[in-house]
Amino acid sequence: AAEAEGAGLLTASSTAEGRPSVRVSALAGTNLEALRGMIAEHLHEARGRSSHTLELPCDGRLGERLSYLHRHPRISVLETATTGSGEALIVTVEMDRDTHRAYVGQQRRWGESDTVRVTLTDSEAPDDGSGGRSGG
Repeated sequence: AAEAEGAGLLTASSTAEGRPSVRVSALAGTNLEALRGMIAEHLHEARGRSSHTLELPCDGRLGERLSYLHRHPRISVLETATTGSGEALIVTVEMDRDTHRAYVGQQRRWGESDTVRVTLTDSEAPDDGSGGRSGG
């Protein structure tokens, strides 16, 4: 719940789970990025999704890989960029743990399990039975 607090400032109160609060100015737009980040983090946790950075080689199979990522109903492509050398495309995606496992399986079918580098970008640890989250 949010309550008005002078000069257009809103303060989101902490929830029962102890989530942090943030002061947002509706007039000046202060802390809107922090609020967006908190909302995105909450949605990630609620949906069991995490961000991954994929490095895809710029070769004859790049179109097939990108098509797979864009067409998959449980993968959201967030950003793409090329490496400085132009030899690879860096793709940031959001997906759940099961979809990530399926993607790794697809890489093997493409015969490139060692070719495409995957980096977790939101402090998610490999599945060790602890729920997938590391401290932090």
